[in-house]
Amino acid sequence: MRFLPVLFPLALGCAAAWHDDLDRLRDDLETLRARHESASAPDDRGLAEAVDLDTLVREARFRNPDLRELAARSRAGLEEVRRAGSLDDPRLKFETEGVPFRDASLNRAEANMIGLGQAVPFPGNLSLRSEAALRDAEGMHQMYLEREREIVARVKRAYFEYYVLTKELEIHREHVGLLEGFEKISEVKFRTGAVSQQDILRPQVEQVLLHNEVLVTEQRLGSARAAINVHLHRLPDAPLGPPREIVPVEETFDLKDLTMRALAARPELKAAELRVRASKAGLTLADREAVLPDFELGVDYWQVPEEKDAFGAMLAINLPWLTGKKSAEARRMGHLLRADEAALDAARNRVRQEVLDAHLRVEAARKALALYRAELLPKSGQAVEVSRASYEKDKASFLELLDSERSLRDVKLRYHQSLASLESAAADLERAVGADLRRKP
Repeated sequence: MRFLPVLFPLALGCAAAWHDDLDRLRDDLETLRARHESASAPDDRGLAEAVDLDTLVREARFRNPDLRELAARSRAGLEEVRRAGSLDDPRLKFETEGVPFRDASLNRAEANMIGLGQAVPFPGNLSLRSEAALRDAEGMHQMYLEREREIVARVKRAYFEYYVLTKELEIHREHVGLLEGFEKISEVKFRTGAVSQQDILRPQVEQVLLHNEVLVTEQRLGSARAAINVHLHRLPDAPLGPPREIVPVEETFDLKDLTMRALAARPELKAAELRVRASKAGLTLADREAVLPDFELGVDYWQVPEEKDAFGAMLAINLPWLTGKKSAEARRMGHLLRADEAALDAARNRVRQEVLDAHLRVEAARKALALYRAELLPKSGQAVEVSRASYEKDKASFLELLDSERSLRDVKLRYHQSLASLESAAADLERAVGADLRRKP
């Protein structure tokens, strides 16, 4: 029995280079677990007040059930590395031989045997199994990081939608008040006979239309609030405070540099690369198992009545080259390796396209926002003031005043939509690159 301790290094083979990767993964998962467990309990009362994006992102990282699921699966993958690299359970047996029918007593048996056996893979095979399991576990951890990036991007997009709808509601209500002022001017002019009653009815009709838009916007605002709450693992109708003002993106981004960073840092690509490495280890293992036998070693203690006790030993090997089963497994792993390599190429192409698309949207939204801020907003506001003054002096019709008011409202809405589009595109760009791009204030 003293031979059993030497079976473990024999089965594992020489020290594997992947042990350092295993230590790093174990440290990363422990850090992640400690961060979740040490985080303070969420305070929903704070979310009922004015909320900022950083707070929502932090809460989503802590609360989101998708992330908790992947974190648990990553830890399960780490345990699989240990399982895959362990020997099968030793086998303890008891046998008896030559027990007479008339006197079924072990003392009358020709021999009683107690044995211990152990199946041992060919040296190096357990190490390959562990490496393949480790690459799968590392890939699961990378998918956690990728999902975290995706959840953060979703929270940001939902927040910017929430911001736009909040601004739309404010603008609609502001212009309801503006139209009420127009109606009072028209009433004064109607009493003096300067205008017809139609100039009084038009702002009233316009106010009814705006009230309807307020109702629609309130409904959409509730849906946006529910989307944020779901990402934070809250009830959809949980109270959520109004968003804070958005500071637009000022950083400029170089497409070539972003693409290189994405190809180097994107967790999805790292996961695909790890799947390739896992398949390579699996293929090497399958090739070895197709030609190299596994062993079974055993030792028995014989108790022979009325004779001296004795012992026996056993060595057995399988014959993998006779059935073709292991060869089929090797061919299957070869196909899987080629599939994983193709998936990696496809993922790289997809990342390049995502970076390009997000970069184009950032630049387009940046130019649109600059146009609204520098040109359209000031001029639309001036147009309303000029039309109002001209209408009061009977130099412009009410329709002209109404058109200028509609234009101002439309420009304000589009300005905030452009601002949200810029921020959403920047969030998508960060997710596509797999890294934070915004400078912290």
